[in-house]
Amino acid sequence: MLASTSTPSFENPPLPARLLCAANRHTRGLAWAVCVLAALPLVVLASDALTGQLGTNPLERVLRTPARWALILLLVVLCATPMRQTLAFMARRCAMRFGRRPADWNWMIKLRRPLGLASFFYALTHVALYLSLDLGFSWHELANDLQSKPFILAGLAAFLLLVPLAITSTDAWKRRLKRDWRRLHFLVYPAAILAALHFLWMTKPGVNDPYVYLTMLAVLLGYRIVVRCLRIRDPADVLGIGAEEMKLIDDAPERRLPEANRP
Repeated sequence: MLASTSTPSFENPPLPARLLCAANRHTRGLAWAVCVLAALPLVVLASDALTGQLGTNPLERVLRTPARWALILLLVVLCATPMRQTLAFMARRCAMRFGRRPADWNWMIKLRRPLGLASFFYALTHVALYLSLDLGFSWHELANDLQSKPFILAGLAAFLLLVPLAITSTDAWKRRLKRDWRRLHFLVYPAAILAALHFLWMTKPGVNDPYVYLTMLAVLLGYRIVVRCLRIRDPADVLGIGAEEMKLIDDAPERRLPEANRP
């Protein structure tokens, strides 16, 4: 009697693979979920303001909460590309049957727009609250703050850099600007640096949160500088995994998902 030589069937891929495929297919639903989650800090702030639970310094909390979340969401946007490449690399190194290609993690890239717009919305809220509650719309006071407080100047510069990025975030602007769209959106890097400095300089001594954000930003920018200078397209290139080895891993039949189950 002949032994069976059939290869295992993967018509029913594991749960992580199905979740990954679903994430790539339903990016619009994920975007809406991200928007809802991004709005929660503002909802909590509004609820505390209505119930009188803003603490001993209400104005400070009202002003700094949107600033903090604008910076956090901006850092999350900058995390998308490194995380996408790193997860694809780790999936290949672990010989996993899913997530080996950067394209398998494209849902992360699709979420950059709603996250970036949420960051801009928090920055806009921060600026509006500062001009109304702190300055009373006094342009004379604003001019004095710009001269005497460097963190105000850094924050305003970061906000002004984010304005054209928010305006041109649509697909229509991307088609209209073509290659210039990508060049324009490099402004996110100086905007993130200025936002981190703004948050650091306006925070009281002894608070460590700004240094955590600065460290994260330094790591993210350092990653991009290394990738750009060495012209690295994949983290596997850094660790010396050759193209032939990567092709063998990706083409192995026992590790390949059926085409119907791929995103």
